[in-house]
Amino acid sequence: MKLQNLILPDIELVSAKVHEQWMQTKLRQGVQSRTSEVGEELMIPYEELSESAKDLDRNTVKTVYKAIKELM
Repeated sequence: MKLQNLILPDIELVSAKVHEQWMQTKLRQGVQSRTSEVGEELMIPYEELSESAKDLDRNTVKTVYKAIKELM
């Protein structure tokens, strides 16, 4: 099915949801803390992350959006 007129949701909104789901998954696995390569705590609400940490989620969403557009 071609979705030529598909309007994708805002990257920032989806990135926040991706982060929330990632945190829930980690918590279910018993992970209480996770730090980035530079030592920043990542197991906090999306809104409290640094811009560089938010970029991890944004890049995931952008990659998925690109894949969707290529399939259209």
